[in-house]
Amino acid sequence: MNNSLAGIRVLLADDHAMVRLGFRLLLEGAGACVVAEANQGEAAIRLYAEHQPDVLVMDVSMPGIGGLAALERLLAWAPKAQVMMLSAHCDDVVPVRALKLGAGGYLC
Repeated sequence: MNNSLAGIRVLLADDHAMVRLGFRLLLEGAGACVVAEANQGEAAIRLYAEHQPDVLVMDVSMPGIGGLAALERLLAWAPKAQVMMLSAHCDDVVPVRALKLGAGGYLC
């Protein structure tokens, strides 16, 4: 078993349960611990405050305020938060915006 992420605490935020399950299996298979899951931006912010994960893996498009607005709000409150943004849609605008807002990375 590959434990390259051993000890890393992760919060997953995506509105699709199957996507969260897939990421959970991949991350836990690499040794990470998924501490919570959110299906919308507001919940991601609340769960981040509650669990203080090492990394938040968050979808760009979710119901409510969405991933980009959640990223902006989270970093205003917790500027050292580590956030990896995800999107099923690849374009040139959203990744640049996410990185300028403070995301640590972007996965398309």
